[in-house]
Amino acid sequence: MKKQTIIKGTLILTIGGLISRVLGFVNRIYLSNIIGAEGMGLYQLIFPIYMICYTVCCSGIFTAISRLTAEEMAKGSKSDVKKMLRIAMVIATALGVFLMTILYFNAEFISTRIIHEPRIEVGLRIVSISIPFTAIAHCIKGYFYGVNKPTLPAISQVVEQIIRISIIYVLSSSFISKGLAYACAVAVLGMAVGEISTCLFMYLFYYGEAKKTLITKASKTYRYFTKKVTAIAIPLTTNRLITTLLSSFETILIPGMLKSYGYSHNYAISVYGTLTGMAFPLIFFPTVVTTSASLMLLPAISEAYARKQKSVIKNTVSITIKFSIMMGIVFNFFFLAFGKDLGLIVFNEGYVGTLLISLSFLCPFLYLQTTLGSLLNGIDKHMFTFRNNIIGLSIRILFIYLLIPKVGLKGYLIGLLVSLIVVSVLDIYCLVKATSLSFNPFTFIVMPALCCIGTLAIHNILLHTYVLPYSIKVNTLLGMAFYFIVVMPLLLITRCISIKDFKM
Repeated sequence: MKKQTIIKGTLILTIGGLISRVLGFVNRIYLSNIIGAEGMGLYQLIFPIYMICYTVCCSGIFTAISRLTAEEMAKGSKSDVKKMLRIAMVIATALGVFLMTILYFNAEFISTRIIHEPRIEVGLRIVSISIPFTAIAHCIKGYFYGVNKPTLPAISQVVEQIIRISIIYVLSSSFISKGLAYACAVAVLGMAVGEISTCLFMYLFYYGEAKKTLITKASKTYRYFTKKVTAIAIPLTTNRLITTLLSSFETILIPGMLKSYGYSHNYAISVYGTLTGMAFPLIFFPTVVTTSASLMLLPAISEAYARKQKSVIKNTVSITIKFSIMMGIVFNFFFLAFGKDLGLIVFNEGYVGTLLISLSFLCPFLYLQTTLGSLLNGIDKHMFTFRNNIIGLSIRILFIYLLIPKVGLKGYLIGLLVSLIVVSVLDIYCLVKATSLSFNPFTFIVMPALCCIGTLAIHNILLHTYVLPYSIKVNTLLGMAFYFIVVMPLLLITRCISIKDFKM
């Protein structure tokens, strides 16, 4: 896959993801206004269980489809790709129906005995219905990423968010009076209907494309592709399931440890909701770029790996790491400088701004992590990714147990930073060994940081020299715009970003 194809696909996904996340923020702002921090906490508590189900029926199969599609298309075997996709969809749907049944009929037990929050029972039942549809949609998305057609998945993200917002807006006023449990259930209903709509949308477009393609006899059997799909999906799913289980345990543990620190149950849920439902989405917002890149990189690296194009792999890995770190540094200083005001502007919540300043130091490692996994999986280093993620999660859980009861939420944030640093270093070390990657700390880290510091210094000088006759909100937004307008040319002038990075 050509570099320009990766960049084009990343750009398409970024635009779609950006629109989707902006709509998602509109949704979150509306939700936070009607259900508050505690309601957001309840809503977020559903996701650990949902992510376990998603991991089992989607994650490994999605990667297998994307990778095998790229490999078979490189060989010109279009009919084999369709056969592979059919068998993968059967497996994913069967898993989805199985998990839907288990979750639906055990929602009461899970909510009361495992999560220790009975108010999410209705939400768990609702989200269970969407699981088979999510599985089918991700199979088709994996196919479109594999054939380098990211436009439809990008559009589907936007469609999903529009439907989600519409459902919540129409129904929320009717259910908010019945309590937080039902208000939270409406938010989950919006998500479930959005997932089902995405599935129908993706299937219709895939069906239309399949009808246009000239049918030729497939050279490989269903048994062959069953073995190929499961050979890739089972180890990946097993690895990701273990990490997802640990991650879910970590998430469920936080409110309990906050209660050990001295918070009441409701206040612990509120703090958890503020962190995961308000602050985290803002910190993760820029990952729309790195996530889009990672989705395009997996089939690209897999194709280059299958063709033994070592120089292509080395260059792609080097540029990806450089841009991920650079973007993380730019947003590290951005949230450090504007985080407090941003929390007030977006959520009208001062504590969100305080959290953003603390979380800003995660950005370089957090954004890097969204691409490193795809790079390692693309060169068949699944076990390295698994091992490193387990190490990172173990560090976080240890910090939750040891520090939160003593210093509160700050203990978790410290653990999160330490784990991200450790995992990033381990991942980069694996890539350096596998690809002979050259890592230049001065170009990758020092110069981008100096550009950001210089930009903020100019901003502060102007701020103290000229007093703008606008509100604090407008002045903050102008300051944010100034930061990006100045820092980008500085990165080009100092050659942190080079035009040749975007060329063939």
